[in-house]
Amino acid sequence: MTAEEEKYCLQELASGNKQAFEWLFLIWQPKLVDFFTRLLGDEHTAFDYAQDVFYDIWTTRRKFRDVASFSAYLFQMARFKCYNHFDRQAVRQRFWSETVKSGPGITPSSEKDLYADETESLIWKTVNRMPEKRRKVFIMSRLQGVPNEQIARKLGISKRTVENHITAALSELRKVIKIVILLCVTGLMFYN
Repeated sequence: MTAEEEKYCLQELASGNKQAFEWLFLIWQPKLVDFFTRLLGDEHTAFDYAQDVFYDIWTTRRKFRDVASFSAYLFQMARFKCYNHFDRQAVRQRFWSETVKSGPGITPSSEKDLYADETESLIWKTVNRMPEKRRKVFIMSRLQGVPNEQIARKLGISKRTVENHITAALSELRKVIKIVILLCVTGLMFYN
């Protein structure tokens, strides 16, 4: 698809032309499914997420009038969908570990408690070292559940800036978690 064809197609999409939407879907959906499959390792979830992204495109179609590159925008949406997927997994894992810790008749080892406490401490140290606005955005978004639009209004910044702060914060936290995992695995290998 040439740049002119894409621009025309996006203009038509923004106007509510279903054929333009179907054309974009037919061209990009297989690529998007492949992208999700490689990141998530589950083709079924990849199809669901691709469907979600195209649903979001249709429901917010008016803003595509100003989009310069559909592919860049599409894969940015896909990356945010993956970030949210991994965030939900982390929340589920934490809930599970907290439930197991406090469950009846289950006594977690003090070593696991120590790892969990140290990991949580490192995460909070990382959050507290973030620039003030990034820290505020992250806490409002991930801990308080405030929608991005509302955060943008409260802090007087654009929604895109909010999304950039969240992406940067999650990137910092992923680095810390990777280090913790590496240290845990190294420690287990050392003691076994």
